[in-house]
Amino acid sequence: MTDRKQEVVVTDENGVTFRLPRLPEPLPELDPKGTGKLRRALQENPRVNLGKEAIEAAAGLFADPSRVARLATHQDGLDGLTPQPTGAATLLVLEGMAFADALLPVLGNPRIAHLTQAPSSPGLHSSGDSTPSAPQAAGMYAPDGITPLAQLTIGYAGVEDARQLIRTTVTETLKQPGADYSDSILVNGVMTPVEAVLVEVTYGDGSAPVVVPALYDGTSRCTSAAKTRHARGTRSAEDLREDVAESFADTLSLSPRTRRTRYGKRAQAVNAALERNNLTMPALRDRMTQLVPVRLVVGAEFAPGSGASSLPDAIATAQSAKHISVNPWSEPAQDLMTAERIVSHLNRQGLVPGAFVGLVNEDTLGDEDVELLFGAGSADLVRYQRSYWVAPLWRAAKITHTLTRPAVFEEAKRFVRSDRGLSSVRTERYAGYLGVVIDMSFRYYKTKTTPVARRAWRDGGVLSRDVFGSWDLIVGSAQELRARALKGDPDARLTLQVLAGTALIADGIVTPDSGLKVSGGRVPYRISPPLLLDQLLRMPHGVRQAEAVLKHFDPDRPGGTGNHAQYTYPRLDHQGRVEHDGAGTAVLTEADLHWQADPERSMQERAAREREKAAESRAETPVERNHRRRTYLVRSLGEAQRTLDELLSQQEQFPHDLREHPLGRRADWDQIRALVRQLDDTLIDTRPPAESAPPTPDDENEEEDVL
Repeated sequence: MTDRKQEVVVTDENGVTFRLPRLPEPLPELDPKGTGKLRRALQENPRVNLGKEAIEAAAGLFADPSRVARLATHQDGLDGLTPQPTGAATLLVLEGMAFADALLPVLGNPRIAHLTQAPSSPGLHSSGDSTPSAPQAAGMYAPDGITPLAQLTIGYAGVEDARQLIRTTVTETLKQPGADYSDSILVNGVMTPVEAVLVEVTYGDGSAPVVVPALYDGTSRCTSAAKTRHARGTRSAEDLREDVAESFADTLSLSPRTRRTRYGKRAQAVNAALERNNLTMPALRDRMTQLVPVRLVVGAEFAPGSGASSLPDAIATAQSAKHISVNPWSEPAQDLMTAERIVSHLNRQGLVPGAFVGLVNEDTLGDEDVELLFGAGSADLVRYQRSYWVAPLWRAAKITHTLTRPAVFEEAKRFVRSDRGLSSVRTERYAGYLGVVIDMSFRYYKTKTTPVARRAWRDGGVLSRDVFGSWDLIVGSAQELRARALKGDPDARLTLQVLAGTALIADGIVTPDSGLKVSGGRVPYRISPPLLLDQLLRMPHGVRQAEAVLKHFDPDRPGGTGNHAQYTYPRLDHQGRVEHDGAGTAVLTEADLHWQADPERSMQERAAREREKAAESRAETPVERNHRRRTYLVRSLGEAQRTLDELLSQQEQFPHDLREHPLGRRADWDQIRALVRQLDDTLIDTRPPAESAPPTPDDENEEEDVL
């Protein structure tokens, strides 16, 4: 008989040795009768609200169906479903061991949501050269059209679109720092349960829909497990990621029966190796990665007045509770999750229309929706290259204008305070939520400047005080906006400010406020991005410069300054003419914007720094040196007096609490007194004449001026 408590040593293909404290337990065998019991338990439990296909998918997910069936059985008003309150609904989850390859990331992965880009034109959509974002999931109703189900639906244009999303999600997840647990999984398996919900995947091309268990938490664990399972041979990291991604994509079209049959064969091979005490590395990989613990949503209790549309919000709340407070994602990923939840909440409150939600999600919009958002006859002006997408800068302008209306802004802040447990939401922080949504349109192509741009948004972005006031978004050409702004139209000025400010931030021209920029000579003075843009657009020079920025901005190429830039912005003079330098057209920099926004302050700050540099470079005169030394002497004597006072403050404690006098022994006191007397004698011997006061550094400077 095999001793399972004995240490096991396994060597991989590269000669690396792994030590396990004991022999792993065998994999459970297939239990078709248990699967039938679980199916019936789910069908008969009144708290389970799933469709027929979803119940089949749920029953086929678990590798320990007999045990899970006992949890799902509802008897005498009790069952083993675990409630998870999420505000909009209480999710009811069923816990067990799942077949690892049955769980799919068809909902995407919020950990990498801040990296994804919804394509801005049909050509890009078909080319697949950008990181796609998952479509928005929606709630579902039972066939009666009244009863909300505890499952979601998500639509793709075709099967290949869904496969591409799965491949990209897996690949990008494995690239993220801290998201690869494969080393730990090889020894311990997946220890923390992943979380999943049943999702009906539909296709616009008419392909048959499928219902799959979709991950909404634990994508990193499942992809790491798959990486461990496929890590054989000496393939490169890139090839391995591609193999793992393809394996997930292939699973989308596998039936539960095929999946279980494939598992059964692997389980037999692993268990045979364990029984023979011949655990090879391939067998170890299969043993540790074939199963993962899962918490599957099988029911939902909705709040009064809530329907199926609140289930996506409930799922997002479950994610938020864990990955904003307990196990945080990166700050941009948190910001994007918060922003999406803000917009969803505002839509439920009736403060923003559904078309605006589509705009935020970068969905394609018909003319009716575009005109609802931007006004009649606006479609041709705001669409991107005659596509069904809104141009990135106009999308940014509408998002900014809508989310800064007073009623919307106050409700959004109230929601964030409640959702994130914050006492207050600063304007700068709120701007950060907008920034990570706005850059969805171009972040893929502006990878070098996007991190800096997000910091600029968290420093206020384009949200000056006037942006939160009463104004209308003016849809027009750059020339029209410039002409109206120069005539004093505040609406045109603020529209230009948001449009041009978004472009300048996206290309890294306007950056976060920092003292290092001033000390390094990059800008003449310190100022936050929104205040800079506000002052810039109040100047005719800045208005003309903003027009040029709008004409040159390209969402599909990196721009700005530096080696990464494939295009630049021309610097204009105060009359709107392109300036030239020795290299040709002068390139616009952040310092130029400071000069255009406030030339007087720029001049003063530059003069002040030049005086400072001149003072630093001038040699110290003897009088100045003596003055500095006298100052040091006075400070030192003052410090000596303070130290003596502190020592004497403890004199009352001697000899009861202190065995030694604060000033030490008599010899110590004599040494200190001798130094003081010597200093006193020196000062008396060198006392300046009473009739002649020593000159100050200013006096000496006046003498030098006379000479």
